[in-house]
Amino acid sequence: MTLDWREHPDARDEFLDAHERYSAIDHGKLGDEFADAAEAAAELILQWPDAASPFRGRQREPIVRSWHLCKFSYNLVYVVRGGGIFVLAYAHESRRPGYWTQRLAE
Repeated sequence: MTLDWREHPDARDEFLDAHERYSAIDHGKLGDEFADAAEAAAELILQWPDAASPFRGRQREPIVRSWHLCKFSYNLVYVVRGGGIFVLAYAHESRRPGYWTQRLAE
């Protein structure tokens, strides 16, 4: 079974902002590496959706999971629902934990 991949619009904006910020550092190379890390995480999540760690501090359904993007200070935060993956946030580690919780209702 192939899972569907959807992203909350704010999560997409977070990804694009991070990509732009990293791209500005070294003429795009680091931005491309960030995009590659996110794509690699997405491929693994689609293959093994329950492999990522459940988000600490949230013990009820739906189970929110967080996948660290290798080499970067970002976590891909998502839930499995409706036969697919719904990305809640590309959360920088400096942000308040759980700032994205209102996105669960959307």
